[in-house]
Amino acid sequence: MVQFPKSTSTDLELLQRRMSREKLARKEAERILEQKSLELYNANAALIEAHAALEKQVRALKVERDRVLTMSRTDFLTQLPNRSALLDLIDERLAARRPQGEHVWLFLVNLQHFQFINAALGPRGGDAVLRGVAERLHAVASRYSAVAGRFSGTEFAILLEAGASGIEDLGNEILTLIEQPILLDGREVRVEVAMAAAGTNLAERTTNALRLAADSALVKCRAEKARGVYWFDEKLLAETERRQQLEILLRGAIQRREIEPWFQPIIHPRDPEAISLEVLARWPEQGCLIAPGEFLPLAEDMGQRVALDSWLVQQACIQALPWLRSGRVREISVNVSPRDLMAPGFAQEFAATVAATGFPLESLVVEVTEAVFIENLDLMREQLFELTRTGVRIALDDFGTGYSNLRSLVGLPFSKIKLDRSLIGEMETSDRVAMLVSTLVQWARASNLEIVAEGVETEMQSILLKSLGCSSLQGYLFGRAMSARNLEKRFEMLAGGASWAQAS
Repeated sequence: MVQFPKSTSTDLELLQRRMSREKLARKEAERILEQKSLELYNANAALIEAHAALEKQVRALKVERDRVLTMSRTDFLTQLPNRSALLDLIDERLAARRPQGEHVWLFLVNLQHFQFINAALGPRGGDAVLRGVAERLHAVASRYSAVAGRFSGTEFAILLEAGASGIEDLGNEILTLIEQPILLDGREVRVEVAMAAAGTNLAERTTNALRLAADSALVKCRAEKARGVYWFDEKLLAETERRQQLEILLRGAIQRREIEPWFQPIIHPRDPEAISLEVLARWPEQGCLIAPGEFLPLAEDMGQRVALDSWLVQQACIQALPWLRSGRVREISVNVSPRDLMAPGFAQEFAATVAATGFPLESLVVEVTEAVFIENLDLMREQLFELTRTGVRIALDDFGTGYSNLRSLVGLPFSKIKLDRSLIGEMETSDRVAMLVSTLVQWARASNLEIVAEGVETEMQSILLKSLGCSSLQGYLFGRAMSARNLEKRFEMLAGGASWAQAS
């Protein structure tokens, strides 16, 4: 039998102390575990609370994002979808499938001569009228599951899907509703409307094509002062296709500097030896000339008009400088568009362009049309005065056809008034027109303004205008616009003793 040694009291005490330490350690471990469990529980609770708060913030941010997005796509004044939203909606409608025979239609509504409403009612009154029009458009659009929106200041749109049958009646209904007087502070306000429409029955199924088609119809509507809704048709489709082709050609022509300055003579009866020249843009293309009325508005729509005008002015000054120095030419006139004038720093850039050619600014006349009054009168006035400070003079072109009058000229820095050709053409057949021209000439002379008669085509018109004291004459009787080379030939004929009328 194995004999185990007997435990000593010392070993027993050691064992008891060891067990006591293990017990204390176990209790401490349990305490720490309980503390950590509590900390973990609290951390988890805090995390849940933080997650809830974060979710709340995310929801708030989404609401704010949606609000900002809605605001960015909503017209502030009318609360209708704005241009960006409308274009996106057109994209969506064109991409969606629809029953056979159903088309997407875009109606454009333009409020005509709205500056007169603003002038009569003030900005707040004008805003109230715009809101009234918007409410009517929204109401009629809602009845046909359509969308009404605001493209720009006075241009609204309605986008809808429908068949071709009955669409004209719908267009007339919209027009009739809009043209009803708007009651504002007990006063009836009538809005003159130009309205046009295009659909995917003819236009291509792209947003740009549909927008261009509706725009083309609206331009025709305004130009022809048509009543009712002007529809995009086969004829306009052909014109639109030509416009698209012309735009491609025009971009290339502008890049290659193919647009040329041509010159039309302006005769001064009191000083037959001296002439002035008006610079006109001409585009020779494949052996023929494309009309300025066709390519200049296109250049403006393409955002190329300012650059094109700058190039023409530069080239005209270079070509005319020898004629000016030789005494053959007294001055030249160049046309600038309202968009030119609205460009920041235009006056300084214009003066710098001319100065770089060596052409004296005091021998240059800038012609502006009455359209400058419609854009922004205060800005235009500031720009015109800035131009005169560079040394050039200002002429008001086509006077007698638009909205300006003698009172509107007071305080503006014009040195010349150019009577529109329509007045000159009626002088021989209308005593009232002849009396009006006589009155304008007398007023101009009393105001120390030069008055130029445009569109002089007959010898009788020339005699009448001279007898009235008109200081300058311009028209086919004295010559059409011609290239610099042909003008040089004309100068040679004049040197041989011919008059401008004979040489033409």
